[in-house]
Amino acid sequence: MVGHNHPAVTDALRDQLENGTLFTHPHELLGEAAEAIKDRWDPIDLVRFTNSGTESTMHAIRLARAYSGREKVLKIEGSYHGAHDYVLLSKSVPAHKLGHPKQPTTVIESEGVPEAIADTVEIGPWNDLDAIESILEENATEIGTLIVEPIVMNVGVTQPHGEYLQGLRELCDEYNVVLIFDEVKTGVKIAPGGATEYYGVEPDLVTMAKSIGGNMPVGAFGGREDIMREIENGTAHYGTYNGNPLVLRAVTTVLNEVLTDDAYDHVDALGDRLATGYEEIMADVGLAGHVEQVNSQGIVVFTDEEINNYRDFDEHVDVEFHENYWFAMLERGVLPHPHHASQQWTISVQHEDEHIDRHLEAFKDVAPMLADRQ
Repeated sequence: MVGHNHPAVTDALRDQLENGTLFTHPHELLGEAAEAIKDRWDPIDLVRFTNSGTESTMHAIRLARAYSGREKVLKIEGSYHGAHDYVLLSKSVPAHKLGHPKQPTTVIESEGVPEAIADTVEIGPWNDLDAIESILEENATEIGTLIVEPIVMNVGVTQPHGEYLQGLRELCDEYNVVLIFDEVKTGVKIAPGGATEYYGVEPDLVTMAKSIGGNMPVGAFGGREDIMREIENGTAHYGTYNGNPLVLRAVTTVLNEVLTDDAYDHVDALGDRLATGYEEIMADVGLAGHVEQVNSQGIVVFTDEEINNYRDFDEHVDVEFHENYWFAMLERGVLPHPHHASQQWTISVQHEDEHIDRHLEAFKDVAPMLADRQ
C-alpha cells in the first residue's frame, strides 16, 4: 500500500538508525504506534507487537484459547493465516479431499505438522451462516475461537455476502466464542481501519502486519482489554525483536503521515479505474471474466461464474489459463499482481494515472490472445 522506497518512510528509518534499533526495554514509540493503531480500530483497547502476520495470528489464537478456556478453533476453508501449525490447514485443498460443503474436512497442508493438530481445528465454509451455526452447535463446549479473513484474500478478493460478518458476530456472542479478524491483508488497505471499519462489524481481536509497516517486518494484534489482559495472567507473548524502535518508527510514519484521507481517495480512485478498464476490455474482445475489487485491492477472474467461496474458486478458475495472462503481462513490462491466480493486486499511494494507463495498455494487447484460447 505504501509502495517501494517511500521517501517519508526511508527518511524516518534513516533518522531512527541514528537513535537506536533495539533497546529490549519499553520506549516511547511503543505507545505512539499503539495509539496510531487504536485510532483506526474502534474495537482495540490494547495492542501487542510482533514481527510478522504469522506471529500475530499465532498469539491471537493462543490468547483466545486462554480466555475462552476451550482448545478448538474454527477456521474458514480456503483462508490463509500464516505458517504456524494451527493454521496450515485447509487453505488450498484438492477437490477430492474437501469433504461435505457444509462441514469441510480438516486437511493438514504441510509436512511436519502433527496429526493431532487436526483434532483441534474445525473447518467451516465462507458465506454459509447456517453451516457455521451447525458446527458451533455441535462443538459448543469445545470451540472457543473463530478466526476469519473478513475478505478471503487467499482466493482473490472474495467478499462476505449480505450480513455474513454480522451473523458471525452474533453467533460468536451466542456461543461465547472469541471472534478474530485476521486483517494482515485487509488492514489499512481497504479503509483506514481495515475491513472492521469498511463492514462495520467489530471483532474481539484483530491481527495485522504487512502494510502497517510500509514494507518493514512488523505485525501486531489487539482487541478487548479483558481478553488482552490474559497476557498478564500467564498467556505467553514475548520476543526479542517485538516492537523494536526501527519498525515502530515505520509504523508511526505510515499511519500518521503516509496513509492519509487524501491517500485513500487517491488509491481508491485508481483501483476503480483499473477495475473498470479491465471490465471494458474484456467486454470489447469477448473474453469471459470479471474483476473482484474492494478499493485498492483487486483481481481479474477469467470466468463469468460468481466466486462465493474457496470451492467456487477451485471449480471455476483455471489456474493454468491465468498463468498465461500473468506471464503475457510480465513480458509487456507489467507485474499485474503476485504470482498465482489466487493473489490480488494492491494499488499503492505511489501509483499514478500513468501506471494505470500502462497496465491497461498491456492488457489490451493480451486480452485478444486470451479470448482466442478461452
